[in-house]
Amino acid sequence: MKWLKPILFAFIFFNPVVLLILYKSYWISLLVSFVIVFGGYYVCKIKNLRWVVWLFNIFAIIGISLNAELVFRSLYADKGVPNIYEVRGKYYFNKPYLNQKFDDEEFNSRYLTNCQGYRIDLLSNANDSITQCDWLFLGDSFTQGAQVNYDEMFSSLLYHDFPDKIIVNAGMSGAGLYESLNYLKDEGVSLRPKRIILQIGAFNDFYNIREREAGWSEYLLEHSELYRYIQYNLIDNPVLPLGRWTEPFFDNKEENLKYNIFFKESSSEKEADKTAFVEVLSKFKKEADEINAELVVMLIPSKEQTSDEMLNEVCDRFGINKAELDMIATNRLVKEACNRLGIGLIDLYDSFRQSDKFPFFHRDEHLNSDGHRLIASVLKSAFAAERSKYNVFSIGNKNDRYPTFFDDGMSILFQSQEDETYLIKASNLIHSREDIVWSSPKELIHPIISKGGTRLAFTQGDQDRGETDVILYNRETGTDCRVNPDGYRGAIPTFSNDSRFIVYPKWRDNENPVICIYDISKKKEVLSIGDKKAECWRPIFAPNDSIIYYIRMESDGLFGIRSFNISTREDRKILKTTYNIWDIAVSPNGEKIVYAGNKDGNWDLFILDIASKKISQITQTIGNEWDPVFYNDDEIWFAGEFGINNGIYHLRLK
Repeated sequence: MKWLKPILFAFIFFNPVVLLILYKSYWISLLVSFVIVFGGYYVCKIKNLRWVVWLFNIFAIIGISLNAELVFRSLYADKGVPNIYEVRGKYYFNKPYLNQKFDDEEFNSRYLTNCQGYRIDLLSNANDSITQCDWLFLGDSFTQGAQVNYDEMFSSLLYHDFPDKIIVNAGMSGAGLYESLNYLKDEGVSLRPKRIILQIGAFNDFYNIREREAGWSEYLLEHSELYRYIQYNLIDNPVLPLGRWTEPFFDNKEENLKYNIFFKESSSEKEADKTAFVEVLSKFKKEADEINAELVVMLIPSKEQTSDEMLNEVCDRFGINKAELDMIATNRLVKEACNRLGIGLIDLYDSFRQSDKFPFFHRDEHLNSDGHRLIASVLKSAFAAERSKYNVFSIGNKNDRYPTFFDDGMSILFQSQEDETYLIKASNLIHSREDIVWSSPKELIHPIISKGGTRLAFTQGDQDRGETDVILYNRETGTDCRVNPDGYRGAIPTFSNDSRFIVYPKWRDNENPVICIYDISKKKEVLSIGDKKAECWRPIFAPNDSIIYYIRMESDGLFGIRSFNISTREDRKILKTTYNIWDIAVSPNGEKIVYAGNKDGNWDLFILDIASKKISQITQTIGNEWDPVFYNDDEIWFAGEFGINNGIYHLRLK
């Protein structure tokens, strides 16, 4: 069997186990094995020696490369530039679910992305996606901000002043204007941004402006650690004459005159790039206009524009006469183009030059944390008229929800989460001291504290499956008990104002929830509201404990607000709208009810004047506001979700 030897020899180069490890596919491994067996058999039948030699060499090279790829993935994956991008035709973007560290002599950062490839922080849920945004940032590595942590990026810093805005950062390292444009066409417009902020570097974005199609090299960079190692460690290893990046200044006169836009002397290449710049900017404007979005250009200066010392260093080392330079040429070009096209412009030239802190890393060309803070400050001023009326209470995205207050008004109680642990926390509003009141691997939601703070009630269990219990905890004795009776489920408890009762929805499998009033001292149910014909949820006591407000699903499938008089047993409709209602709370004076309403496809907050039935919408964002509670008659605290940001917020009504 002379065909057996070449087959066995081929398996040396195309080991099915290697292929399985590389591609994590049994089908690929089996298919290649099948090809080897039959290919080896038919190679033996070829009588032309030249063809046999050629086939042997080709397949040997491929086989050796596959084995080398496995070695490099195992041993040298961290020796090159991290593999964080995926090619998407005419542009590239972050891979989803990244958890990458960047270590450099000048910086150390963590780089994480969600399921869409958008950058997130350590506390965010990577499975949460963004379907709509208010502001969309486009640009290159200066917007991407891989050199700093998520909370240090200028786009993240804006959250503290604009917490009601969903802000998406789609900056990509090395992305030219056309790459950003193609991302906008393909993905960005689907987010329906109200404002698009296009970051432009006053240097690299005026060089070789053209549309590019991903070739075999880009795909190899994405999929091959061997190729990446060769490309970034053996081939593409730039020499930095000054020990730092000096783009767009070259160390020879010819290239400076041909490509450097800061040189007064013109060239055909520079003139072509200037024309191309205006053309691509007009295309951005067209895309923005089609979705009724405002387009704003944000122009970042170079180091040499920012620092006279660095400019002098470049001129001295490269033999450049400063009289040959026009260091604001790009600024004039961008300003003229923006004026002509009706595009807003934020030119950071003056802010960078006047800053007390240098905004760049020294060797690396990118923004340091001071630079990001500076840009955030400028943007805050530029968009000051849109600053949110909310104040952010939460620190980080910990799924903080269901705020409620101790009766002294000095401390707030809320649910939170850290990794796989569910928490109920108490935080002092004056001293910012935070204590964990309860923790569990089981889901903890809807915490509520009694007057005097002696008792805590909350929901525990799997909310999605409806397998939850109401737990009552005595903080003085350290004992706890389940409130809902055997065979029933319970959720969303609320204390009466005299702390004698708990009201909560209870239900059995395949039955609609009813409202149960539980006597704490007697440890039993004393009254039930509802007839199981329709779902009843979110019960709360009026300030004088004489009335229970709750929501009930009406015949049209939407929830409305009802009231139940405990003394007279009168049950009447308070509010019925054309949209769903959830999360109700009553004001301390008993005159108003705040609720979350899904009027425009997301949850906003509304206030109902009980006497007049007048409704006022107090939030109107593309995020979600829910879980409202009155702090006093004129202040509301609530939970919200705005893109990847979530937490608890504070709002003054007057």
